[in-house]
Amino acid sequence: MRRVMVSTFLFLVLGGCGDDSGPTGPSTPATPTVTGLTVSGLDAIRTGFVSNYTATATLSNGTTQGVSPTWTSSDPSVATVDGTGRLSGTSHGSITLSASYQGANGSKMVNVVNNYGGAWEGTYLLRACDQSGVFIDAEWCEGLGGVGSILPIMLAFSQSGDDQRQINGSITLGTGITGNITGNVTGNGRLVLQGTFTVTSEGVTFEFAFGGWDTRLVSPGQMAGRWAQSQRAVGVPGNAYQEVEIVTMIQTSTGVTVRPAPSHYTLSWSEVFEAIRH
Repeated sequence: MRRVMVSTFLFLVLGGCGDDSGPTGPSTPATPTVTGLTVSGLDAIRTGFVSNYTATATLSNGTTQGVSPTWTSSDPSVATVDGTGRLSGTSHGSITLSASYQGANGSKMVNVVNNYGGAWEGTYLLRACDQSGVFIDAEWCEGLGGVGSILPIMLAFSQSGDDQRQINGSITLGTGITGNITGNVTGNGRLVLQGTFTVTSEGVTFEFAFGGWDTRLVSPGQMAGRWAQSQRAVGVPGNAYQEVEIVTMIQTSTGVTVRPAPSHYTLSWSEVFEAIRH
């Protein structure tokens, strides 16, 4: 009887220790982790403008997906960024726009460029005026009002390019003589322009040229600086040269459509003076 009980006990014990490995369910794949972060958007924006930036995460399984990271600007005095990646340009300069998400970081350098685009109206002071040849006969400097005179001017610019530094537009002396002008915004935020156009008066063609342009923003929508403008008589001895300085220059609109100006005018001397002075 004792032998039977022992055998039964061994049977139960050994039976309970048998191979219980059987089919199991599929294992849950590991959640992919973020291994990198890329920031995308414009390379440059203008002061007073905004632009949206995005972040794309690269995952450990080789896929990518858009994410909502934490955004920061390296210099909020140049540009600020909100929680959605909306960057606002404040002053001329450059920043590093950074994004962080689940331990990964990404960044992009963004240039903020002074905004000269749009329509401008103001006045300039005639600081110096020299004349020779036919310009003496026409009393060019006197016709403008002489040194110390303050004359009206209008500008219209488009500002473009991946770096937002290219300027195209027109300059209007007074209210009646308009010419095309081009230029760029320099690395330190100044505006440099040049351009030429012609006027025919009493059978003589005169070329108006602008150069030595050096202006800057003294506040948003307000410009200061100076330039030089010259005139020569094509095929006739004589030229005139003026150095001028901005008295006032206010940006009246940032959303103008810039159209090419006429490249040639036919006016009498009195009409030329009238157009420039008023």
